[in-house]
Amino acid sequence: MRFKFIKLAIFGVLIMSCKCGLEDVDDISQCDLTDLVKSVSEANGTIWFDSQAQAYAIFKGIEGTFDGQDIGVVCDLPDDYKEEGLKVIFGGKYFENKTFTTQIPGQKYYNLELTSIEMKQE
Repeated sequence: MRFKFIKLAIFGVLIMSCKCGLEDVDDISQCDLTDLVKSVSEANGTIWFDSQAQAYAIFKGIEGTFDGQDIGVVCDLPDDYKEEGLKVIFGGKYFENKTFTTQIPGQKYYNLELTSIEMKQE
């Protein structure tokens, strides 16, 4: 009887450890770069940690609008740029993001593949 309990406990631990590995798969899906929407170059943006995406994103205002914003969830942001409120000039490609819903009218989520990024000198 005791031997069966030990087997069951080991099996349970193995199942739980496999579940943790599956959580990483969700993070990869946030970087889906399949449906290109638009490209930008030398755009001004601000880096923020987005609570919905649980990732760093570049927020860029849309010219000609009062509150329009493109939110580019960045898949591989260099560590030097992982600072909230950091002003940057960047270029990249925006891909469709169907995972996140906007919380404020005028915002739109995208997956962002950076082609260039530098800190903005003020």
